[in-house]
Amino acid sequence: MTRFFRSIGAGVAATTVMMGIFLFMQVQTRSKLGAPEAIARFVGMPEHQYIGLAIFIAVGILVWPVVFTAIEGYLAGLPGGRDAAIRGVVFGLLLWIAFLVLGTGELTWPFVVLYLLFTLIGHLAYGFTLSIVHQRLA
Repeated sequence: MTRFFRSIGAGVAATTVMMGIFLFMQVQTRSKLGAPEAIARFVGMPEHQYIGLAIFIAVGILVWPVVFTAIEGYLAGLPGGRDAAIRGVVFGLLLWIAFLVLGTGELTWPFVVLYLLFTLIGHLAYGFTLSIVHQRLA
């Protein structure tokens, strides 16, 4: 199996896990996470949230896994980087920081803590799943 197809397979698994965590968050907090809306705003189409969702899924399945595969060697140089789980968690943390920079609009104060917690968990789970599935498919 080529590295590209391993990356895509891992991206499908990781995106599914992340979307499950985000869905759980939305159900538990009864509020919208806003990732598709934020992406739609970022690309200049704020009224088309379905485009934001499609981009979210496509990037999670196609782009980030390929980026992870490209920089995985650099992540291996970090302390503990020989462990696939550590590489994945570090990658997820980097994605979470980028996600926060992108922003999701207005958040009310009690929701901010839950938002930060669940988005962090979602991104760490994405990176962990991406790395472990990528390694297993090798």
